[in-house]
Amino acid sequence: MKKVIIVPDLYDKSKNETFENVEKLEPFLVEYFNQKCPENLHVYHGEIAENRDITPKNKTDIEYLEVLNGVFYVVIYPSNPFMVAFWIVTGIMAAFSVYSILTMPKANTSQLKSSNNELANRSNQARVKARIPDIYGQVRAYADLIAQPYTFYDASTGLEVEYTLMVIGRGYYKIHDCQDGETDVANINGCAVSIFDPNVDIVSGTPIYQVGSRFTEAPLYTKKSSSINGQTLEKPNDDAIESQSIYFEAPNIIRTTSSSIDFTKYFSNGDNVAIYNAQFGTLDQSISGTIQAHSNLTISIISDTYVDDVGGYKALKLSGVNVAVVTTTGEGEEAQTHTDYYDISGDYDISSVGYSVSGSTYTYLFTLQSPKAVNYNWNYITVDSETVNASATFAKNEKGVDLSGTYTITNVSGYSAATSTTPAYFSVITLTNPSAINDDWDQLTYLNEGTTLGQVNDVQLNVISNKWVGWFDVEFTEAEGFYANLYWQTGLYWQSKSGRQDSTQTHVIVEYQQIDAVTNQPIGQIYKKELYFKSKILNDFGRTLNIDFSDKFIGSFRFRICFGMATDSQYYGIPKVKDVYAFTKSTKTVYENVTTWLMKTVATSGALSVKERKANALVTRKLEVDGTGELVATKDAGQALINLALDKYVGRRSIDEVDIEQIKTEILAVKNYFNSSGPTEFSYTFDDDSLSFEEQAGMIASACFCQTTRFGNKLRLKFEKPQENSVLLFNHRNKVPSSEKRTYSFGIEKDYDGIELEYTSPDDDARVTYTIPSDSSAINPMKITTSGIRNEAVAKTRAWREWNKLRFQNVAVEFDGLDESSLLMINDRILVADNTISSTQDGEVESIDALTLTLSQDVIFDESSAYYCYLQLSDGSVDMIQCFKTEYSNEVLLSRAPKKALVLDPHRYAKTTYSIVKSQESKKQAFMLSEMSPNDAMTNKLTCINYDDRYYEMDHSFI
Repeated sequence: MKKVIIVPDLYDKSKNETFENVEKLEPFLVEYFNQKCPENLHVYHGEIAENRDITPKNKTDIEYLEVLNGVFYVVIYPSNPFMVAFWIVTGIMAAFSVYSILTMPKANTSQLKSSNNELANRSNQARVKARIPDIYGQVRAYADLIAQPYTFYDASTGLEVEYTLMVIGRGYYKIHDCQDGETDVANINGCAVSIFDPNVDIVSGTPIYQVGSRFTEAPLYTKKSSSINGQTLEKPNDDAIESQSIYFEAPNIIRTTSSSIDFTKYFSNGDNVAIYNAQFGTLDQSISGTIQAHSNLTISIISDTYVDDVGGYKALKLSGVNVAVVTTTGEGEEAQTHTDYYDISGDYDISSVGYSVSGSTYTYLFTLQSPKAVNYNWNYITVDSETVNASATFAKNEKGVDLSGTYTITNVSGYSAATSTTPAYFSVITLTNPSAINDDWDQLTYLNEGTTLGQVNDVQLNVISNKWVGWFDVEFTEAEGFYANLYWQTGLYWQSKSGRQDSTQTHVIVEYQQIDAVTNQPIGQIYKKELYFKSKILNDFGRTLNIDFSDKFIGSFRFRICFGMATDSQYYGIPKVKDVYAFTKSTKTVYENVTTWLMKTVATSGALSVKERKANALVTRKLEVDGTGELVATKDAGQALINLALDKYVGRRSIDEVDIEQIKTEILAVKNYFNSSGPTEFSYTFDDDSLSFEEQAGMIASACFCQTTRFGNKLRLKFEKPQENSVLLFNHRNKVPSSEKRTYSFGIEKDYDGIELEYTSPDDDARVTYTIPSDSSAINPMKITTSGIRNEAVAKTRAWREWNKLRFQNVAVEFDGLDESSLLMINDRILVADNTISSTQDGEVESIDALTLTLSQDVIFDESSAYYCYLQLSDGSVDMIQCFKTEYSNEVLLSRAPKKALVLDPHRYAKTTYSIVKSQESKKQAFMLSEMSPNDAMTNKLTCINYDDRYYEMDHSFI
């Protein structure tokens, strides 16, 4: 059976009619209204409330009415009912964990943070045991080193080349550009870059970004010796004696005619001696004139300088001789003349030389021996060249000797003064078979009766002793070898006193020995490797001496290096040891779950080493759409949050714990509110392994004006925007008694007079500061560092929101709320009745009869004001309805039905609470939650500021 109450006038319950034991509702109403249904009839079940409205619209609805039992209210509204505006906000129905997240996320305090997040001096660095960069959105990424960079010298150019293996970050990326510093790598000569997706072989796989040549071998694993810091290899000879009193005798004797020279003061038996400037007889002679190269492999020189005994010279030295060869192709009118230039410099042996005289001019003609083997350019001398002004040196005259070189001393004796019977004996050095080193000693027999006595020259003798750099230990148990980078800063050449520059030799010796892994002592044989070559190089260059000892041993070792050739003051070519790398060949060519970057960099000519590494790329992270779909490059904050939550290393949530559709809907709400996608973008590199998932999720949400929440066990987003309705109502019934404190301010918190907000520029990725006021006149501004904002308009909007909150905050309230306060989240708008004063009218609803509420407290009405009743509904929302006084002081009459049925049963979890305010004071109860912390299982401490729409007044000024 049914009970039917007919309500013809909501504002006069005396007109109500009640009918008990109604069997069927439809025939009863047809009969009651005489088959004419009123236009504005509504049927409610159980209670007059919008969510209890069951007014039938079709036959199915009528059939449904007959199934129900209980009380039915049949309300006839007037044809033009009095309506008032009301506000309703749907709140969160299930409890969630409130994340402890600030509006502005905390900065990474780690000393190993990614260069992506550095404010200045960004460079590629090794971040050992630090978090792999986790990039979301679009950033300029400065890749991290994941292996020790190593350098070597290109054998053909002499320039230093560095190989680097780096990682951009976890996951997949779209590469927009690649730079070294601010220069595109495609514009850097010799630079090569290959970037690979995760799980792709870096040798055989296809790169997603390629500049320059491909890499054909896996990078080496290296360990750089910390003992090497650019040491100069000293020449082994020390100056001992320089004198014109020194002469030589065949076949192996050095003598002096001076009693003041005693060879025993400098040399001992078995020592090495270096001899310089020991040239006697017919010496080399340089001339200048016009030089012509002939197609029959001869050279003619026309000069006004006479050279004596020209037929005795056996060599010709040319330097800087660049000849022009003119050739003609075609015949007649089609004939074309070409002029090509060829440098024919070199040291040539000659089979014959002759000369002719014309007045004061001498023409010398040289027949060269195998000139093409000395200089390939002779292959292009197919016709006689044009003449060119240059110089040449006649060398190796058969009547001249050059005894210079490094030799071993067999015996040395000193000076002894004369006695009455014995003449003075001058100091003598006897050499061990010097002709085996320099065959000019054999020619000494035919020169002036086997001696140079009487021929004056400044002969120099040097003491020879190798000056080693090392021993140095290298602890590397996997070492299969090492290599030494040698750098010739001044080039390599010998320069005569007249300024002529000739090719010369260089000699570097490296010795190495295994170190026992247990005792750390050297064991086994000492091995030796030498670098020896001859050249003339006038600019700086480098060479790499590579030593592979894997066929001898593998493991730790020691080494030492020395320069192994005696030189004089005219020698230019003492090298430095730039660095030494132990290495082992890598077998790892696939890197899981990270994007890798191989790069080859060439040092500029003149640089001692490769400059600081600043390789960077503009990248956009590719994310799986909704966490499980295809990979798409995106800056969307919602997709970043979804993928972060589902990441098995970070969020570790299942797809059932992420409300994907709600997150996407909230992101869409942000876009629609701002009419732009900019506020929904997040671009940042997570690099701090101490950040919790909650903090990272909060950083993403904060960048797009949102907060993270939970609905049941599901992760959600909530957009902070102007709120015209409140979520919860707090009065003396759901506050802890005497816990409420209110603070009224008449100025700005902490006397802030502006804002300084830092964000990332989308133009050059520099950190930019936006200030309010714009003239930077603030003396005590609030300083805010944002993470993830890479949009100028969004940064300005955020700055103005913060500034307006400072400006328009004037009331703060703090109180302890009962357990329904757990439904709240930061920035929610709530209603807080002022229970610090006695005039506040609030309490619980005791009963409802149609639109008449019986309240727990008496209500005082001021006849000159309109009043509104705020009702806390069961779904966590607040309904505001205009109300009127009745004949009873504890009753009010509502202007319309509540949106939902009120909770009146005292045994229910939370009865409906109310707060009644004057219309002009309705906004005074509106607050925004700024902080919440639990006191105990049943109460939370809430800190709120007054709500003001002006917080958001600049939201559409920039975006």
